Amino acid sequence: MILNLIVVALVLSITAAWIFRGAFNSLIHLLCVLTAGAVAFGLWEPLSMMIVGFSPERGFFSFIEGLAWGVGLILPFVVTLIVLRVITDKVVKGNIKNWGMVDVIFGFLFGFQTAMITAGIFVIALGAMRLPSNFLGYQPLWYSEDRAAGQGALVRTDTLWIPVDRLVSMSYGGLSQGTLSTSQPLAKWYPDLDIARFGNRISAGDGGARNTYTDDAFRLTSAYTIGSIDGSTPVEDLLKDKRDPIAQGYLDIDSKKIDEGYLAGFVVNFAPNARERGKKGGQVMVSNGQIRLVAQNKDGDTLAMHPVATISESIDGPDGRWRFDSNDVFINSVGGKTAVPMGFEFLVPADYTPIGLSIKGVRINLEESSMKIAEISSVADRDRRIRSGSLLKGDAPKATFNMSDVKVVDGSANVVQGVLIGNSLRNMMSTTTAKSQGFTLDDNLLSEGQGKFDVKAQLGRNNTPTDRRLRVDKFSLGKRQQMVQIDVSPDMPASLLDGAMRLTDTDKPIKLIDTKGGEYEAIGFVYQDEKIMEIRYTNGSTLKGLTDMPSLSTSRIGDQKLRILFIVTQNVEIEYLVVGDDAILHFKPKMPTKRR
Repeated sequence: MILNLIVVALVLSITAAWIFRGAFNSLIHLLCVLTAGAVAFGLWEPLSMMIVGFSPERGFFSFIEGLAWGVGLILPFVVTLIVLRVITDKVVKGNIKNWGMVDVIFGFLFGFQTAMITAGIFVIALGAMRLPSNFLGYQPLWYSEDRAAGQGALVRTDTLWIPVDRLVSMSYGGLSQGTLSTSQPLAKWYPDLDIARFGNRISAGDGGARNTYTDDAFRLTSAYTIGSIDGSTPVEDLLKDKRDPIAQGYLDIDSKKIDEGYLAGFVVNFAPNARERGKKGGQVMVSNGQIRLVAQNKDGDTLAMHPVATISESIDGPDGRWRFDSNDVFINSVGGKTAVPMGFEFLVPADYTPIGLSIKGVRINLEESSMKIAEISSVADRDRRIRSGSLLKGDAPKATFNMSDVKVVDGSANVVQGVLIGNSLRNMMSTTTAKSQGFTLDDNLLSEGQGKFDVKAQLGRNNTPTDRRLRVDKFSLGKRQQMVQIDVSPDMPASLLDGAMRLTDTDKPIKLIDTKGGEYEAIGFVYQDEKIMEIRYTNGSTLKGLTDMPSLSTSRIGDQKLRILFIVTQNVEIEYLVVGDDAILHFKPKMPTKRR
């Protein structure tokens, strides 16, 4: 309702502003606006990705990431329009006078078109920002309520009183294949331009989760199809699985059933920087709106679609397949693995071929991919591969490490030397002190950030409130996660000043390896000496190596303490601490991560 009123006011005010400025002047401005819109859509994707890349991971300006796709459209539009107006005002210094009624009529027509384009770009940009799903009362893409046909599928819903976003989408889509045609037209990759980025806003917490990624947040690892591309395999058979033999209902974006089609699956590996940040962070979280596939037929027509299901790892049993068959289905990674594999399945109409896969704004051009697409014979075969783990993980061999200087540590001891299992900070501070150093808190748990504290003035019981709600002494963890803290201080098995740790490469990732080959990269550290305590806890960003931590000196043994922080999956058993390819510690027997 509110956005409708804003759009109406915007259209009326812009139109009114140009009615009495003359037909010629209004035409010149319309041409400038048309050109500015074309430039904006041409730069939208690369500029938005650039802004995302420049956005800091933490701190006050980290909010820029969530606004990047909106700013990336509005900024080039405004800048280009200003530049063009300056040029045209210099070149065309006079106006052409017409009969009064001609100026009014054509001023109105040209002004109205200007208003429609301007308002449409504003609405599309607003829909791309990290805002509540129903911000200003407008949800152009939302869950279908039709249980019989396909509840939970994403379909077009709201339409503005003046559908400026749809009109801009159709106008520039048509121009990209006509007057402004290129080898890669806008309509090819964005057949649903008006809602293409709104889907990223559909997330947990009413749009509060991350809505965009950097281009290194994930990589495509495999792809497969199930069923015949010509559509001869019954759709009802494709939409069944081991967990539920009843066929899933599904509607496309235009609320139509797909009667003939096949399943296309894509497996991606999410990197640590794909995790949620801040409160309740530390895990990868996606919705069906944030995953988008574009497919093309032989005539060059394209259409966009969202997945019918996600395949992901499970802690309590084999990997699972989860349907998007109801409102607010959000898929979370489990535990704390560095690399998180997930698979996404789409029901593709017959004779269409996937050409582009987008995840939270990052697009993979499948036409340029040399990856071989596997043909899975049936849904039952797919389910067997899910249960065995081969669909997500493939058949990669277990990693081997240089064991020449490894130290063997008894992982079964009641107290493992140099290891703390649990999320204790081993010190305490007030919530006010933590926030003053830029840390995000989850209630009174340290959630994310990096900062330094004065040991005597800011830490300890004398500087901490007695009320536990105002006291911070633990790190926040996500669902089914555990923290392992490895002490690398002098006289510890993993000391930075001794053995393999002293000789290893300082720019290689630091990892714990579990008995199944799962890897967990370091996500922070706690350093303390007589004067300061420095903490880095960034569960959405791993350490690049030992160079990301404070150094220790042989001249200050006894004064300096340093612990490396790892988040692991709850109840796994740890076998190695490694840096790059060098094994530092070998826990033998293996080390359980249950709290002792």
